[in-house]
Amino acid sequence: MTLKPISFFVVAALLLSCSQPVNRRSAQCLSPLETSEKATVVNTLSGPVAGYIDEGVYIYKGIPYARAERFREAVDPEPWKEVRSCRAYGPTCPQDKRMGWYDDAQAFAMHWDDGFPDEDCLRVNVWTSAAKTEAKLPVMVWLHGGGFRAGSGQELISYDGTNLARDHGVVVVTLNHRLNVLGFLDLSAYGARYAHSGNLGMLDIVKALEWVKANISAFGGDPSNVTIFGQSGGGGKVCTLMAMPSAKGLFHKAIVQSGSITELCDVKFSRRVGAATVENLGLKPSQVDQLSTLPYEQLLQAYNKALGTVREEARQDGTLPQNILSQILFAQTPVVDGDVIPAQPSTELALALSKDIPTIIGTVYNEFTPDREDPIFKPLADAQAQARTRNGCAPVYKYVFTWASPVLDGHFGSTHCLEIPFVFDNVLLHRTFTGGGEDAVELGHRMSRLWTSFAKTGKPEAEGMPGWEPWPHSLDIHIESALN
Repeated sequence: MTLKPISFFVVAALLLSCSQPVNRRSAQCLSPLETSEKATVVNTLSGPVAGYIDEGVYIYKGIPYARAERFREAVDPEPWKEVRSCRAYGPTCPQDKRMGWYDDAQAFAMHWDDGFPDEDCLRVNVWTSAAKTEAKLPVMVWLHGGGFRAGSGQELISYDGTNLARDHGVVVVTLNHRLNVLGFLDLSAYGARYAHSGNLGMLDIVKALEWVKANISAFGGDPSNVTIFGQSGGGGKVCTLMAMPSAKGLFHKAIVQSGSITELCDVKFSRRVGAATVENLGLKPSQVDQLSTLPYEQLLQAYNKALGTVREEARQDGTLPQNILSQILFAQTPVVDGDVIPAQPSTELALALSKDIPTIIGTVYNEFTPDREDPIFKPLADAQAQARTRNGCAPVYKYVFTWASPVLDGHFGSTHCLEIPFVFDNVLLHRTFTGGGEDAVELGHRMSRLWTSFAKTGKPEAEGMPGWEPWPHSLDIHIESALN
């Protein structure tokens, strides 16, 4: 959306009124943290948790929402009686080494925090301005990127929910779940014990949403008004949840950012990867249970090798998917198993499950092609919007984020992930990526208001913002500069 020009004096007034809390957080005059149990303790169904208060926002990190044995479905966490300290992020799911750390430009801009890995990683983080009240604030549950192989609810500083909670009146939840070989290795051919192993990562997210439904009212949230939103792989997770019967009723609105996915893995491929992984480990079918005790690194190596083998087989026999994103994610997505996921997300059967869910769907202009419009995600976003509209689903709002980062002489353009600090109103907090200029800060205020108004009402609108009509009544809204 090309926003209307505004004068310098209006910009100055808006910056003083809207970004003052963010500026305070980066200054030397920050107010003291409140960390006492008495001030912060909240009772969850599993037991009491204590967090801390930062600039009026109650923050809780690393709360267990479930527990799971390797390759088994998650169950409720073990309850506790004593107050549990939940002030630091919990473990992240073990994963491949992040190669971006070896690219100085990427490492500088993205400012990753990969935490510490452990298979006991099923944790949620909560930001709220209304803990221990009955405020019934809208809830926004963020699903991280990284495909279905990597990432966490803390990997980018942009994911911090403080500004959304304090300045926009929503409760923010981020989470960790099982990934890669731990979350998506399909061993269903080896018996009922492993029937859902190819979709455990998604079932973890369903379990987290069940935790939200059961507990978020204690944090001032409204369990009947939950928006799921995610970027890249997180957007793919949003699409997948909309095709899962077990997730129906656990969320009420959805936002897909650079992650529209219309085709998940077919069981014929996922089972071949499972069999090849077992073979790579030198195990017979009767020895599959030994997978639960092998070192993670050994398991991951066998899984990665199996993915390469099955990909090459599919290429040679002509069964490799034609969709370019499906090729990139080949056999590394959830599985259409006829049970947990009955049908592909683009089918009428799947769309019927989420027919009443309003959605925002969009991309950034460059994604992975800095010199031109990216050819990967936008056609899929268009296809998803068309399918939902054609099948009479709730309104779809389309966008393209076209603002380009000035960081490193414009090296990144409007790149993959760039909209995230704007959505979270964290433009200053993540200024290594955004530059932190006044244009960017103001755009962040405006874009975050659109997202949070959608979470509140199902329509992305805010005072002083241009109208945004459902697609296809209006073309894609271009989210660009706030000052021209």
